[in-house]
Order: sequence, then structure tokens, then C-alpha cells
Amino acid sequence: MLPLLVRFKVKEPGRRGFGLWFPVILVWIILAALMLVLLPFVLLAALITIWRGPGLKLLLVYPLLAAVLWNLGGLTIDVGQKEKALLIDFI
Repeated sequence: MLPLLVRFKVKEPGRRGFGLWFPVILVWIILAALMLVLLPFVLLAALITIWRGPGLKLLLVYPLLAAVLWNLGGLTIDVGQKEKALLIDFI
């Protein structure tokens, strides 16, 4: 499922740290609008380069990007070091 929120959490030893919740739905709306605007140019580039270049690969950009974004839901990145800890959680 497409994640709607991202949680950032930064913590340092001896300090409280801070957390930030970010609504990613705003990013998805902007990305969708940008992809719609660029679609005719991608199709034109794919038609021009289909015989000798990356034409077929250009046609796969949109479905592959959608698959990657769809599978971001539930991804948790947790990095811990001696002096800092970072958590990025796609909800």
C-alpha cells in the first residue's frame, strides 16, 4: 500500500531527541502531476529511440516507479551509531 505518513526520529545519547511526522500524500500529488506533464515527452522519446536505444526501457519507467512507491509501505530504516540514532518509518 502507498504510505501516507513518514516518521523521522533522531536521538542522541543524553538528550531527548526529536521526532517529525510528515504527510507524504502531498509528495504523491505533486509527483503524479509531474508524471502526467512528462508523459508525452517520455512517449515521444520512447518512439524515437525504440529501434536503437532505450525506447522499451523508457516505457517501463512508469510501472516500475509505481511498483517501488507502492511497496514502500511498512519500510523501516533504523540506523544506530554510538553518538546518534536515526529512524525513518513509512506508515
